[in-house]
Amino acid sequence: MENIEIFKKKLINDFAKRYYNKTKNKLTEFELKRCSLLAEFWAYVHSVIPEGFGDYTIFDFNGCAINRHDKTVTNNIIPGVALSAKDKICRYCWGTSWKNIKQERIKNHNTNVFLKNKNIMLKRRKRGSNIIIYGLSDKPIGRTMLASIIMKEAIRLRVSNLKRGQTYDWIDFSKLFDAINKDTIGLVDYKTCDWLVVDNILKKPRSVKQNTFWSDTVDPFFLERLYNRQPTILVFKFDIRDKSFDMEKIFGIGISRIIHDKRTFKIPLCKESLEGIYE
Repeated sequence: MENIEIFKKKLINDFAKRYYNKTKNKLTEFELKRCSLLAEFWAYVHSVIPEGFGDYTIFDFNGCAINRHDKTVTNNIIPGVALSAKDKICRYCWGTSWKNIKQERIKNHNTNVFLKNKNIMLKRRKRGSNIIIYGLSDKPIGRTMLASIIMKEAIRLRVSNLKRGQTYDWIDFSKLFDAINKDTIGLVDYKTCDWLVVDNILKKPRSVKQNTFWSDTVDPFFLERLYNRQPTILVFKFDIRDKSFDMEKIFGIGISRIIHDKRTFKIPLCKESLEGIYE
């Protein structure tokens, strides 16, 4: 994770101007504290979460994709699957249903205070509750988007509960494998961070020998995070329910145990077919 201090200083000045129409050195102690907390939150959001995903909230996810050029909307997930995914995110992050949050928004358009008070990410961190997000599709279906919403709520603890010692990271699975295999300097950050997203886990054909090498390489990493109760958000670009696919043989016992751990929230973004072959 990159150093946030330079960006944080810029944001403090921006917030001082936006909220109080003052320069930083003219702020009161209370005003400076508020601007500093907000700046720290957004600095972490933009340094950890991939570009273009940091501004999303649960209200942005509906299973649709918007073409940035012509603004056309495409339904990439059937409504029932999208609604179920949204509800699971709500229960993980705020301990309540999407229905309750939607009703609160109808009563009070500004739900920021409601969601801030409902945030249970500290409980998820202490329990070590992992999340797996998965679905096979050539179209955007919101896998990375949902992971960004969860990570954002974890970072929000810095403002709501002042848990300023927590750390966060985000990495593609292929890059994580290289970091583990080569034992790079940054590997310790991925091992020890409180919250980690492992994105873009792909199903690729490999030989038995290659599968053994991959699983032997990544097993200690994921098992250590599981035993230390460090929440890991795994984002699969395929459907892990495919009965023809042996998760443990391909990705190792560490990832398999996270998937089957009773604390893990599972969020499918595709429909299960009647034939046992998944869309």
